[in-house]
Amino acid sequence: MAAKTDPAKLARQARDLIEEFNRVVLDDATDLSAPALSEATQALKSLVDRLPQAFEQTADVLEMLAAKDKITMDQGRDPKAEAATTAAELRTVAADSEQLAKSLSNPASALFLMGGR
Repeated sequence: MAAKTDPAKLARQARDLIEEFNRVVLDDATDLSAPALSEATQALKSLVDRLPQAFEQTADVLEMLAAKDKITMDQGRDPKAEAATTAAELRTVAADSEQLAKSLSNPASALFLMGGR
């Protein structure tokens, strides 16, 4: 059987790559072109488009773990209630990230039409 991949490790790698992206854009600003920014924005939009599913799936798995009594809580709080609240909050974040993806459509489209000199 193949080794399991740690989801937190993947999320940290994505975070680190975005940090690197931020540095590169600033450090190389004078050497970048509108087409390069367009390509980068298209990739960012693709990333943002996938965030809602990531949050929804996290909420689903959290609820599944709670239903199987696989969650414990400090200070005597009810794990099922806490998981339900947290899952609902994750679904709100999923909806917010869907809106972010929609908001990114216009600038991504505009950049797609820009050339460089």
